[in-house]
Amino acid sequence: MNKLPKIIVAILIIIATTGSIFAYNKNNISNNTESYLYNGRNIECLYYNATDFINIPEYETAQDTGTIRGCIVPHHLVAKDLIHEVFQNVSKNNNKTVVLIGPDHESTDKGKIFTTLNDWQTPTGIQETDSKLTKELLKYSFVKEDDDKLTIEHSASSIIPFINYYLKDVKVVTLVLTKQVKLEDVEILTDELYKNVNMDETLFIASVDFSHYLNLDEANKMDLISMEAIQNNDMNKLMSFTNDNLDSPISILTMMNIMDKAGISKKTVLRHSNSELILKKNIEETTSYITYLFCK
Repeated sequence: MNKLPKIIVAILIIIATTGSIFAYNKNNISNNTESYLYNGRNIECLYYNATDFINIPEYETAQDTGTIRGCIVPHHLVAKDLIHEVFQNVSKNNNKTVVLIGPDHESTDKGKIFTTLNDWQTPTGIQETDSKLTKELLKYSFVKEDDDKLTIEHSASSIIPFINYYLKDVKVVTLVLTKQVKLEDVEILTDELYKNVNMDETLFIASVDFSHYLNLDEANKMDLISMEAIQNNDMNKLMSFTNDNLDSPISILTMMNIMDKAGISKKTVLRHSNSELILKKNIEETTSYITYLFCK
């Protein structure tokens, strides 16, 4: 009888300190996510796993890269260590603004780019949105505000916690692009971004996973084709890619377009991996990951 109160107290402490853990399955991606319900209008980071921020490895930063002004990271949290490695590289720079670019996997509202004026609630604090810059982009009809879209879109919601953890005090502009965004609209978007940001204090992040649903050997072949197109700035080839190569050609093209406007041509492949290698088991349908640094 004396042990019962101690058990109850222990259970209450666990509940109070860990919160609610939910399993969330979207677009054939199954992740354990910790969902936080907050008052106010902050967007919650639905795709978040607290264990991804425990015992984080320390990576050697890439040498002779110069000032990093852009990067490509995965949004599949199986590849969390690759994301940590990129952010440990970019965190050494003087960043005041982050522009996060990723796919709208649903792409039901064709040709649109979605964003938010609201801040994000992350487990490590509020991630402030650059509302002034976002309002400039919302002047265009192809850019729409949609908090619900951004909440469920893991290309944004999985990366925001990393931004807040590594890049304190920055303001973020979050953009998720449907597959059908027009190239002329990308040109308008990147012109507007280039005109309104200080490129020396702005980091651009493309949140993109590479080859999908192929076995490891097939995925590696497709990754070589993708890397060649990126290295050669082959926009036509890039836009012909399907999920065999990557999940958002338009996000990569947008990144490369703004890098071109800024005169940033140095591209460094930081890491190339695959879900089969990370999970250390044979997988018939894999996802591959390639991380990049774009340096001045």
